[in-house]
Amino acid sequence: MTSYAGTAGRTATMTRQSAKSYEASGINRKRLFSIIAVALLAIFVLIGLQAYTATLQHANNVLAEENAMLQAEIDSMDSQIVEETKVTKIEKTARQKYGMVYPTSDNCITIHEDEDMGDNLAATIRKEAYN
Repeated sequence: MTSYAGTAGRTATMTRQSAKSYEASGINRKRLFSIIAVALLAIFVLIGLQAYTATLQHANNVLAEENAMLQAEIDSMDSQIVEETKVTKIEKTARQKYGMVYPTSDNCITIHEDEDMGDNLAATIRKEAYN
């Protein structure tokens, strides 16, 4: 009987150790599953961030192209402004389109400081122009 009781005691001890091992392996499995889940989640987040980065880079490239085209247009308009505002161009347009000419000595009125201008400058100029 002793041997039976001893065997039963050893079996009970082994069963308790097996249960502990099983519980420990269950905990290890849960921990392993959690680690794998976190790793997969991290991979998906990294893939998502990479896709978002690619989208932003594409948008930046499109904007850079648009900026380059706008800068070329601005440069073209600047050169047109310089060309159109040259004095020779303005003089040519004034002569051809509006019939303007440079004044001669006959077209000029000289006002001297010692002369009395009267009540106002306009009246003095009118008097000089029509006399």
